[in-house]
Amino acid sequence: MSATFLPTFSVCIRTCNRPDDLRQVVASVQASTMPAHEILISDDSTDYITRRMMRDVLPTVTYREGPRRCEAANRNQAWAAATGSHVLFLDDDAILGPTFLQQMADRLADDYVYRVAAGGDPARLILTGTTHAGAQSLGPHQQSFLGYPRAACRRGEPLSTVLLASTVFPRALFERLRFDERLTAGYDVIDFAGRAVFDHGCRIELLPSAANGHPCTPQPSGDDPAADASRMFTMLRRYGRGQRRRTKAAVFMMSALAQNLAHNLHRSGWQGVRAFGTTTHLLWNHLRPDDDIQVAGHDDTRDTRDTADASGAGTPQPHR
Repeated sequence: MSATFLPTFSVCIRTCNRPDDLRQVVASVQASTMPAHEILISDDSTDYITRRMMRDVLPTVTYREGPRRCEAANRNQAWAAATGSHVLFLDDDAILGPTFLQQMADRLADDYVYRVAAGGDPARLILTGTTHAGAQSLGPHQQSFLGYPRAACRRGEPLSTVLLASTVFPRALFERLRFDERLTAGYDVIDFAGRAVFDHGCRIELLPSAANGHPCTPQPSGDDPAADASRMFTMLRRYGRGQRRRTKAAVFMMSALAQNLAHNLHRSGWQGVRAFGTTTHLLWNHLRPDDDIQVAGHDDTRDTRDTADASGAGTPQPHR
């Protein structure tokens, strides 16, 4: 095997009813010091304005109709069309840093030489960077025991989370793993990163100098039954399946449910029982198809279901 490697990047951009923003992010990708292997637009818009703009202004950029279900479904569909060695997912309100791809390529090439020499697998490195949101520089945040974001990650710290808009994934990873389309935005990314590390042996490395622009803090939503159910499911899957720590999973489940009930009662009085009931119902719906994710008593069967779930999304047709 050759000890030289030049990664290629498929930049997958999700857009929804923001053609002007889309033109800006595409322009930033085209201005990159390292050219992207390809730019793939996946359009979840509810009208045809973006399609017409792509046809008239950006005819050389690959355009596809999105699934119009959720962000996770859009990313899963975009991956199916990617052909680069690595994939970067951007939203239409992001801006690619001019040297972002070059910095990622340099680090991936260095790691490739080291891994090949050591007899390891170089296709298990996920690189995550930072984003500029106004005057702030933001990085990925680790999760607390209950799954809430806590202190920002530090370089050299073992990571199990990423900042999606500044992360490049090896494309080969998506042959084994997909974004869970049942989870709310934000927690689908936390879940994906955790499964990549704990279920598939990937390494996540922070490269702080590699930065993209993003207008808002990319944190998952909270104080919502769907978000709470997604958070609980994500951490239960991580503790019970990924880390194989059944006692920790059991303690988490009892603590998370008790905390959620107390929080809803404090916020809404007895009406909070209804929100708690909705959360537990949604959590149960998440758990039922995942019979192997139990607090105790079952072996890890990995994510053999993921590929089958994603295959039902249908293959989008390229814009002509």
